[in-house]
Order: sequence, then C-alpha cells, then structure tokens
Amino acid sequence: MKLIAYNVRDDEIPFIKQWGAENEIEVGYNTQILDSKTIEKAKGFDGISCLQTIPYSAELFNKFSKLDIKSLSLRNVGIDNIDLEAAKQNGIEITNVPAYSPESIAEFAVFMAMFLLRKAGYMYQQLHVDHQFHFSSDFMGRLIEDQTVGVIGTGRIGRHVIQLFQGLGAKVIAFDKFPMKNPFFEYVDNEEDIFERADIVTLHMPATADNDHLVNKEIFKMMKDDALLINTARGSIVDTADLIWALENKEIAGAGIDTIENESADLQDSRSTKLVTDKNVLKLANMPNVIVTPHSAFHTATAVKNMVDISLNNLKNMVDGGTPDDLVD
Repeated sequence: MKLIAYNVRDDEIPFIKQWGAENEIEVGYNTQILDSKTIEKAKGFDGISCLQTIPYSAELFNKFSKLDIKSLSLRNVGIDNIDLEAAKQNGIEITNVPAYSPESIAEFAVFMAMFLLRKAGYMYQQLHVDHQFHFSSDFMGRLIEDQTVGVIGTGRIGRHVIQLFQGLGAKVIAFDKFPMKNPFFEYVDNEEDIFERADIVTLHMPATADNDHLVNKEIFKMMKDDALLINTARGSIVDTADLIWALENKEIAGAGIDTIENESADLQDSRSTKLVTDKNVLKLANMPNVIVTPHSAFHTATAVKNMVDISLNNLKNMVDGGTPDDLVD
C-alpha cells in the first residue's frame, strides 16, 4: 500500500512520518493543492489525503478514476467545497475528520471575544501605529460575566464554546436547527433571538446553501450597537461587504474573523511570501475593533496530530476495503 498527502504544511510532516513508520506504510507528501493537474503526482499511489478549502471539482474526480484511485481522505471537517455527485459517479469514497480538536477552535473563539471586549486592538494601534504608549479612557473594556453570549450551532465545537463562556460567568443562549436533548444551556426559538439579544454572537455551523450570507446588513441592523461577532466557522456565512459596512457605521462594535469569503489557495500556503491584496482583508486588518486571522483557529499541536492520524487511518481502512466510521454520505 502506498498513500500520498497533498497540501502538506511543515507542521504536519513529523506526524505524517511518524504515522508511516508506526504503520509500516509508505506515505508520500507534497506541498501542492490537489487539482486536476497536480493529481498526476498521485500516479502509482492507492489513496489520497488532503486538506484545502478550494474546490474538489468534477474534473478532478474524473482524473481520480483514470488513475484508478478510489479513496480520498480529508484532514478537515468541511465538505462544502466537494462535488459529491461527481465523486459518487466516479466511485470515489471520501472520509473527513469530524472532530480533531473542538477545544482548539472553541478556545480561539473565546480568545477573540476577550481580545475585543478588552479593547486590545486599540492598545496595539496606539503603540504600533501611533507610536504612543499611555493610559487612555478609550481602552475601557467589559467583563465577560456581564455579557450574554449567543452561540449558533451546538455541535462539538459549539458545546465546548458554551462550556468555556459559562465557566467565565457569561449567560449563554443558543440556537441549532437540531437541538440536543437535555441541554446544559438555554435554547432560543430562532436565530433572530440570538442576534437581537446577544452581546457576543459566535458562529459554529457548517456552510450550506441555506446559510450563505446568513449574517448580512439586515442582521447587523438587528444586532446591538455594542455587539461583537465571532466567526470561526465558514467565511460564506457572513457577507464581508456588509460586515465592513456595519463596522464603519457602528451597527456593531467589533468582529473576530478567522474565516473569510472566497479563501484562496495562497491563504493556506504556509510558505507563501505574497503580500495581501484583498481589499476587504486589508480594510478589516486596519480596524482596531477587528481581529482577522488566516483560518487558524484549529491550529494546535493536538489538532494537527489528530487530523493527520485520523485521516491516514481512514485512508488505510478504505484502501484495505473497510468502511470507516467517518465515511461521507
């Protein structure tokens, strides 16, 4: 058996080598995204592991079939960028990693909220942009225990976010289309209740056609003027232009954005030296009431090891003819 991993980052390499040695399986890897051209490097391999948010196209899955590769194992959760019908037509089995470290993303969401609540961006700007360093009444923050936190999406990540905010003393309300039984928090009837009542809104749902631009100008007008928005889920859920409008017009007080619309392959390239050209990213980055990060909420040593191990275990299982628990329907 020979396996190959695409779009491998430097931090993943030790874990890939360790897994290969422990399982006595050859695992090739490269730093390229997986597309209809780069898949040629997989010739002679039995299965592919990959991590990317750019599309897995129908043309790509046609190439899978021509190379007689029937297994694709993602090193992430999201499947919204996959042409599942094309994969099915070509007989390609796909697995993902439903939970590699919910705690990592949850902690990052809380970090973003604390950063914004305590006006850390304003302090940073004073020193690093204005080259001043003194107390300012503009830096007065708010306590988390005085906030109502609205969580949209109560899966593994959302539930851990709730536990962390509750532990800090916040009141938590939540919404999910498929609420859990016997919750340890308060569910509300609809998403509008979250946007109207919450001081901090944090998003933890997958991207779907139904929630594309769920958070838009209409929603921002509904939110409190001093509310904060945290998005560590998917960029398509928030209309970026409307977010910038809301921040500039003081419809909300701040935002923590780890995922943004139309993420490029370059954003995921840890070796990239390209300068930022996205006008929306630059505009957000220059706002002291915003923290914007390159899809890094998941990024801890625990998460990376789990992503590699679970993905390669799933891939080995598929190539061996088994049925992994994480098979995507």
